[in-house]
Amino acid sequence: MTQGAPIEDQENSLQKFFRIAWDHFKKTSNLTKLLVFAVLITALSCVHYLFTMINWTFPGFSLDDSWIHLQYARTIYDGTPWEYSPGYPSTGSTSPLWSLVLSSLFIFTQKPIELVIGTYLISIVFYSFTTFLVGYIVNEYTGKLSYAVCGMIGFVIMPRTTWLMLSGMETPIFLFLLILGVALLDKTDIKYDPIIGVVVGLAFLSRPEGAILALFVLIRFLMLDYEELVDWKRWISLIITGALALLVVSPWIFHCLSTTGLPLPDTFYAKVHPPTEDQINAWRFWWNYWLIEYFFIMIGGILGIALVVEKKPFTWLLAVGLVLLYRLNVPYASLINNARYLVPVFSFFLITAIASIAKITPYILQYEAKLENPLDRELITLLFLIFLMIVPLLPEYVHQADFYGNSVKNINEQQVYIGYWLANNTPQDAVLAIHDAGAIRFISNRTVIDLAGLVSPDIIHGNMSTIELLYYLREQGCNYFVFFNELMLYYQILLGAGVTIKLTVHLDDNVISGRDTMSVYHVNWSKVTILDYYYP
Repeated sequence: MTQGAPIEDQENSLQKFFRIAWDHFKKTSNLTKLLVFAVLITALSCVHYLFTMINWTFPGFSLDDSWIHLQYARTIYDGTPWEYSPGYPSTGSTSPLWSLVLSSLFIFTQKPIELVIGTYLISIVFYSFTTFLVGYIVNEYTGKLSYAVCGMIGFVIMPRTTWLMLSGMETPIFLFLLILGVALLDKTDIKYDPIIGVVVGLAFLSRPEGAILALFVLIRFLMLDYEELVDWKRWISLIITGALALLVVSPWIFHCLSTTGLPLPDTFYAKVHPPTEDQINAWRFWWNYWLIEYFFIMIGGILGIALVVEKKPFTWLLAVGLVLLYRLNVPYASLINNARYLVPVFSFFLITAIASIAKITPYILQYEAKLENPLDRELITLLFLIFLMIVPLLPEYVHQADFYGNSVKNINEQQVYIGYWLANNTPQDAVLAIHDAGAIRFISNRTVIDLAGLVSPDIIHGNMSTIELLYYLREQGCNYFVFFNELMLYYQILLGAGVTIKLTVHLDDNVISGRDTMSVYHVNWSKVTILDYYYP
């Protein structure tokens, strides 16, 4: 008996501790509660996905492009910013802000796997604050903490959200700034104007399409004018807002102008073209599928008008605006790589749908179902949100966890593996012509020429014929091609006896890489005869 007493005392002490902690938590502000819930919900999802990944492979990124951001981050730390290869300034960073943030990791380590883990940690921090902002907006729109928590859960388990937030890409900081922009745009006080200007500039630096917030600054100004809240001070404030946004983005624009003579990054010029009919058809196919699969898109698109009427239009406007932006400019590029461009679109439709339903349903229940008790209306609305908006997402959320692990495995076994092989089997002054510009460049630390043009200005702006391109590669001392085998066939025909395969990597379970098979090709230019006809 004497041995059992201490255990009972410990149990009582533990119960007392949790009771006191819960009582204290109940007394905290709604913002604190939202933050705690946001961190908890986000952390649980990230742990789920990361542990699932470990069952597939070692830590890495689910997209090769994520390594591009780390490479730019390394150049910032090394004091040669935006030189993707030594001596070759580039404007190929889609998100200079994300690379700047990641450059802080190099203060602590240079090891790839530790940099990957550091990127996870930074991503999770931004992810948690984004989840919090989702809850904050829903709480502001509905006045109910329960709906806000429901909105945060829906945001986190929405298929692709955690997949992309842990991919190493810029989405955590981009989506954080977009949702922060919405939270600020809803404010009418003049003191928020300069902060909005800074956020607009940072959003552009996180992704070029972040500039869409500038349009909504003008819409907000018109709304204020309609409410007769605009005076001469507000006009001056609007000018200051625009000036601050331009001040934030100007260093990057000046860099682009000085490097290529164009104001936007080369990723824009490489990807934005008039869409073909096949690309438009692919867009239509997938959106027809998503409109059936994801109820929240249709609900948010239609019921979001209620928020517009309530003078809270910005989540709806962002969802619709981004859809139009991607459809008109990059309908196919927005679909590939697990539709990663469209995650912000889905997020804003989801937020709009949950907020709209939460505002409309209690009134319907009050007048149609004769439910006079507000708690009854809130409970039924909450159950409606859970079973209509959240439960249908769970199967694909679970599937995406395995898809995440499989994707990381693919990149590790192809691009990362080849990067290490090149580091160990090629001279340090080797120059590589590549198609995937991420892990191969970062891991091998070799000079690269990106034949897709994303990080090589000479390629994207050179308008070279194939023969001119081969001549350019020869003059640059390029003696290796690292290419998908299918895409290399044409070059192999032209290079003839001058090209030999040194390494081939094949993926049996490929779900994310551009092709199943990639090889390292060595080029002996003395045996390439075709150039002699054009450049004797």
